[in-house]
Amino acid sequence: MPPYVKEWSLTRRKMFSNCARRFAIKYLTDRYRELNKNYPTKRLSSWDLMILSTRQVFFQWLEDLHRNVVWSDKMLYSTIKFKIISGFNASGSLQKPGLNFDKKVLISQGYTRLKKLIRQPLLKKLARRQIKEWSYHERTKVVTFGHLDVYCSPDIVFRTGSKWNLVRLNFQSEIKQPYLDLELTTMLLWSKSNQFLPEQESKFNIYGIFYQQGKWYQKRVKPSQKGLQETKQLLENDVHQMNLLQKEFYRTNDFDTLPLTKSPLYCKRCPYKTNCPINA
Repeated sequence: MPPYVKEWSLTRRKMFSNCARRFAIKYLTDRYRELNKNYPTKRLSSWDLMILSTRQVFFQWLEDLHRNVVWSDKMLYSTIKFKIISGFNASGSLQKPGLNFDKKVLISQGYTRLKKLIRQPLLKKLARRQIKEWSYHERTKVVTFGHLDVYCSPDIVFRTGSKWNLVRLNFQSEIKQPYLDLELTTMLLWSKSNQFLPEQESKFNIYGIFYQQGKWYQKRVKPSQKGLQETKQLLENDVHQMNLLQKEFYRTNDFDTLPLTKSPLYCKRCPYKTNCPINA
């Protein structure tokens, strides 16, 4: 029997919902190492490299801000430029023809995206030290929820008066986000595992800050016991569907028989599109 899938994260959920084949290649190949030679699991498209680099630089900026170190625009630009070029060097992509133009575009995109984010009202309050009590978190620590391992920590936590505020950033969101409220509410699971935070849902505000079509948007969710229960059901259902997919994959050992995305835009950024039947 294949091992039971028990990990949930927003990245896994989005990938699974968009393209089962891509999800299986990235998250199920480690369990079938003999297939990894044909389906490497740590490849990034140049666009995804820019998004990842932008996120990493933002957290560097946030770390320094927490230590009262303020970056200049020049520092911001040079850091994102260095991060993106280093990423290309590490992947050997600099040898690809025509990449110089692509690099400039990606650096410009990353810098512009960061500048717009730092001007976003909530981040502006942090930068101006109008919020005194705050912390930042990487989404690497797991929260155990029943039999599931959930990656659901906020990116930023701050306190205003008697309210605790949980903030999650999405550096490249989808246009349609029908489950956004429930996805953001997963941060409450993280809060309940933190002994220094209150138990009551009414003590929290939940925010999502996401980048979409050239702009940053902010969504506020009022937490409730009902919303938390619906969120738990969402997690359970997601992981159940992932296990059904894994069962099918283990039966066929063939990624190309799994459901494919219906979005050409999703294919554009996929690092596994070379041998994909959708391009046949």
